[in-house]
Amino acid sequence: MELNWIEWYGYLASLVVFISLTMSSIIKLRIFNFIGCLIFAHYGFLTGLLPVSVANLSIALINVYYLYQIYKTKEQFKLVNAEIDSAYYQHFINIHQEEITKQVSLQELTEVNTSFYMLRDDNIAGILAGFKEIDGTFTIYVDFVPAKYRDYKLGEYYYNQHPEFLKDKGINLLKTYATDKDHCFYLEKMGFVHENSDNKQLHKKIL
Repeated sequence: MELNWIEWYGYLASLVVFISLTMSSIIKLRIFNFIGCLIFAHYGFLTGLLPVSVANLSIALINVYYLYQIYKTKEQFKLVNAEIDSAYYQHFINIHQEEITKQVSLQELTEVNTSFYMLRDDNIAGILAGFKEIDGTFTIYVDFVPAKYRDYKLGEYYYNQHPEFLKDKGINLLKTYATDKDHCFYLEKMGFVHENSDNKQLHKKIL
């Protein structure tokens, strides 16, 4: 029996909700889940299944409430020097090794001379490591944030809104390399510009 468009609409709602549950970012999860619930609520209205509409509208409102809480909360950020040879630092590298090595090899990571923990509400939400030169140029080897903090807030805060955190560390110029398409997109979003059109090196002045 051929499915009509309303049935396909219901499958679309299921698909969007399913996709939301695969999101590692809690913000993306709630946004996609909100959209899926609205589609499901509309589907329930079209098919006369009012309990489906009421349940999904309720879940959509819950998503709105938690998104509002996330965005209204005033978070605290800090940049703290990290001891490269400390046990915790090595533990952090080890447990996130698969993702970190997409940016830099473990051998190259041993060559860094400067590393920071990026704190968010006093939780270690990422690391920034690289080679700092006497003139204040900091070549970033790794800028890594675990999935649960990957909503651009850290980069936006340190690179764009409060560059004084980096200036206080004696940094006036950032250099780095785009390791893949997603990382390149992130760097461009943070205000980094390409050295030229045919290479992957980018830079950003700290003003």
